[in-house]
Amino acid sequence: MTPDYFGPNNTTPVLLDVLMTADKFEVASCMRYRSRLLRNLPMTLESALLYLALPSSVLMADAVQPLTDTVKQFLAARYKDITNFLIHLDRFQEEVMKLPLAGIEAILSSDDLQVASEDTVYDFVLKWTSAHYPLIDECREILSSRLGRCIHFSFMSCRKLRKVLTCNDFEHEFASKLVVEALFYKAEVPHRQQTQAAEESALMSHHFVDRAYKYRPVKVVEFELPRQQCIVYLDLKLDECDNLFPSGRVYSRAFHLGGQ
Repeated sequence: MTPDYFGPNNTTPVLLDVLMTADKFEVASCMRYRSRLLRNLPMTLESALLYLALPSSVLMADAVQPLTDTVKQFLAARYKDITNFLIHLDRFQEEVMKLPLAGIEAILSSDDLQVASEDTVYDFVLKWTSAHYPLIDECREILSSRLGRCIHFSFMSCRKLRKVLTCNDFEHEFASKLVVEALFYKAEVPHRQQTQAAEESALMSHHFVDRAYKYRPVKVVEFELPRQQCIVYLDLKLDECDNLFPSGRVYSRAFHLGGQ
């Protein structure tokens, strides 16, 4: 079979059929060529979901990896500002909720995701997982093996982290490990946090990567004596400080003192 055998019939369904046949007979050169042709076709939501529906043996193949990466980048870019999709536009909220597991992973794995806070990501993951995996054992399996790893727990609020420990959707041991890890990270000084984030990134882990949050995380130190008070720390990068001039603004995450 020559690469141009199909001539003008290089449509998505034909290319996918050839791709799967090539995978079955382990013809890597054909898989690579067909994968490249698919990448050159206009990417739409429908085609992206069609590609993600391919068997894992095809998606994980080295010859098809560039196509898989392109699909993930397309979805991550389309749903970059996921807060707008989930809150402001009902039809897009329905669209996001209907995405398959691989699509949700592609979106939430992006460090460029624009959300109000990581608490929003956590709430969405629970909502999507409960809708697609109503059986508790399946839900826990998906959260512990797939989607739970897309949540940056270290940037969640302490109040939400407490809820993680009592959430029935998570396996207790898995949830406890993530919460303890997040709390240790929060307790570190900024330069140690940066070092830890760099070390994790080298291992292809993004748990300690700061996303583009609308409400910036804060660190709150509370005192009971000599009077009830707290010190709130908000870290800003130099370019973020520059953007505040002359009339910019930054929103911090809400914090509580004395139960208020």
